[in-house]
Amino acid sequence: MNPPGFLRTAWIVYGVDLRIERRTGEATITALLFAALVLVVAAFALAESGAEAAAAGPAAFWIAVGLSANLAVVRSWTRERDDAALDGLLLSPVPRAGILAGKTASLATSLLAVELALVAPAILFFRVSVPASAAWIVPAAILATLGIAVVGSLFGAMVVGGPSADLLVGIAVYPLLIPLFLGVVEVSRAALLGGGWAEVSGWTMLLLAFDVALGAGALWLFGHVVEE
Repeated sequence: MNPPGFLRTAWIVYGVDLRIERRTGEATITALLFAALVLVVAAFALAESGAEAAAAGPAAFWIAVGLSANLAVVRSWTRERDDAALDGLLLSPVPRAGILAGKTASLATSLLAVELALVAPAILFFRVSVPASAAWIVPAAILATLGIAVVGSLFGAMVVGGPSADLLVGIAVYPLLIPLFLGVVEVSRAALLGGGWAEVSGWTMLLLAFDVALGAGALWLFGHVVEE
């Protein structure tokens, strides 16, 4: 029997991660609770400052998602380090890039679940009106989430299992993600203010280009990273 190719490997890894997460919820629930706490604190702080809802809401929302992503990354890759599960994957005749793609997809799924759960509280806390143009936020959010997931998965594989993994993941990941967070916040602000494609296209295209560059680099680097 031929060994599975890239797509088959990614699907297998994604399916296994999804079943484990559905059973335990350790990455998603931990990230959601932390993100909700950050969102509540930010909502009260920004409400007191009188900040504009269309600007403050997206900023607080993505700060909460970004900080909680650190916990999701660590929990996701800790599972692979436990009982040498990652070593078993690496010994199997599968493409290394497929492992990263599957882990990225499972992490992105967890983060999207967190984001969906935070939407209603964010609208309520910041009293944000949701015009029809808010639909432009959806593709930007998906692109930003994929970028967070691919970078988090790459660096999670490098440092999880070592001392101070939470700190190391944060130090490695967040500087690379600044353009993603700026982009999705700007798209969200423009969309909530009623802007159309002309107002959001520049940042959305930047998010897409950034994802392509990050994805290509991560897929190329992953095999070298895990062999070290």
